[in-house]
Amino acid sequence: MKLAELQSAFQSAVLSGAAKDSKMLACLTKPAARDRAAGFGVYVKGYRLRVAEYLEEDFPALKSLLGDKRFDALVSDYLAASPSRTRNARYFSTRLPDFMQESDKWRGEAQALGVALLERALTDAFDAPDGDACALQTLAAHAPQDWPRLVFAFHPSLRVLRLPAGVVGLYEALSSEGKTPLPEAQDGEEAAAVWRSGFDPAYRALETDEFLALNEALAGKSFGAICQLVAFQQDEASAPERLAQFLINWFSDGLVVAIGESDDAERRAAP
Repeated sequence: MKLAELQSAFQSAVLSGAAKDSKMLACLTKPAARDRAAGFGVYVKGYRLRVAEYLEEDFPALKSLLGDKRFDALVSDYLAASPSRTRNARYFSTRLPDFMQESDKWRGEAQALGVALLERALTDAFDAPDGDACALQTLAAHAPQDWPRLVFAFHPSLRVLRLPAGVVGLYEALSSEGKTPLPEAQDGEEAAAVWRSGFDPAYRALETDEFLALNEALAGKSFGAICQLVAFQQDEASAPERLAQFLINWFSDGLVVAIGESDDAERRAAP
């Protein structure tokens, strides 16, 4: 057997968890035959321990929620379904929430899935490209009559999530290491924004109207069009005041990195 073939067989056996793989063990001449499975099993077990550590580092709140035994079962199921295909350990864990959504066994764990989605977004935010936030005073460069045409570009790390209701509070309680009691499960959904502030991931829950407004802004809609939509969905009289507060929040959180004006088609749609 050539070296490349031996390396391929070794990798396949380790990834599959086959410590007693007959093809692989037949390639070994030492130690004695009765010790080969045990010796090779060190590599198989070691691989699983390392990748389990990666998952624990990226999903500590999820592990705390599930407990050691159930988290180990999730790791085992994930490894069986999604063995590592990249040399960069950072990206091994990224599909865990997707796997949970696809799995008959785990998709019903709504709270656990929500925590996994939030933790993945926080990890992704940490690694996202940089962006220089605009100060709130930047708005002063635009005349008030031009505000309906304003469009905003956001920090590359920003993600807006739909989560099961109560997940943000649950994540905070899990992250407090027992200092905060876990809240009871709730029905329905909630929304959250996740981004990087300076060098640290940040997040906060979003009210329904801010979730709607932020999604529209991320899609490139003008401020005037967003005002119209929020006014239609909510109390029309309070919409401008609410949108003004959203803008203050977005600038204060460092989410906005550029301000522009919409094209002619968008201008005609704006009030």
